[in-house]
Amino acid sequence: MPDALERQVAFLLEADKLKEVVRLNQLASGTRREGTAEHCWHVILQTLTFADHAPDGTDIHHVIKLLTVHDLVEIDAGDHWVDDTNYAAVKARETAAAERLFALLPEAQGAEFKALWLEFEANETDEARFANAMDALHPMVLVFASGLEDPTHAPISVADLRETKEARLSPFPQLWEYAQGLLDQAVKAGRLLP
Repeated sequence: MPDALERQVAFLLEADKLKEVVRLNQLASGTRREGTAEHCWHVILQTLTFADHAPDGTDIHHVIKLLTVHDLVEIDAGDHWVDDTNYAAVKARETAAAERLFALLPEAQGAEFKALWLEFEANETDEARFANAMDALHPMVLVFASGLEDPTHAPISVADLRETKEARLSPFPQLWEYAQGLLDQAVKAGRLLP
């Protein structure tokens, strides 16, 4: 087998481990926690569904590429609720994971995938901003729109969650309005602290 193909297969087998990473969010059915690979698929489907909310000229194919690679780092770093107390540590683990995982690929392809991951993290291009919005909205749809009774995280206030989500969602007014409605409903249902 040619070296490039062998490295690509090794990368794909390593990426298969994403199926084993359990996230904090539950499935919409409430029957179990979501896997990261399931999250990736569902957020990509959500992106295709909500593509008309992206700014004119946004390359949705590129958004999908960003979403496809951005959570691969969870193979090593896991899924975390990130706040001021753990931000630096989580980012360090994710960066180390990106270095290791993308180095498995042939050099040029590894550099391309790492560049996609970095673009998502920087959140500066139209495509990265829309990808980040989709990633921020997905757990809200899964948990709050489903009407689950069980909380996903330790008790959190609606104000904290609004602050966490606003920067990523507010550039997309209809989606941000919908997200705020989900938060308001969660407070009324007693699922979020006021």
